Amino acid sequence: MNSVNLWNKALDILSRREHSAYELKTKLKKFEPDEKDLNELIEKLKSSNFIDDERFAIAFIRSKAQSGYGPSYISQYLLKKRVPSDIYDMNSLNIDWESVCRDQFEKKRHGKDINFKEKEKILRFLAYRGFSYEIIKNALKEYD
Repeated sequence: MNSVNLWNKALDILSRREHSAYELKTKLKKFEPDEKDLNELIEKLKSSNFIDDERFAIAFIRSKAQSGYGPSYISQYLLKKRVPSDIYDMNSLNIDWESVCRDQFEKKRHGKDINFKEKEKILRFLAYRGFSYEIIKNALKEYD
């Protein structure tokens, strides 16, 4: 694939949603470009501000928080997408993690009273969703 087609393909992919540089590079590799051309394209996209890992991280954090995921899950996902943790700060985004956790708890319990076993099952779900013990404890102290 020549560099013009690769550029157009990259813009096509980026027009759908934000991507990290690593994620975009991975997607473009399936078109078997020359490694040098691919690296040059990524640098050109970065300098043109089409790719920004910090912007991607912020958009991703907000999106996943709205979907009910906690900070640990989000951090692990961003690490998998090779977004360095020093370029984003989850605490600066003013996300109320306890509120997100409480909402997920309410959603799982369906507004009914639950017994100890059901509560433990929901707490495991919240931990799987990336909420720390501290967040879960603070969010659900009214249910103790």
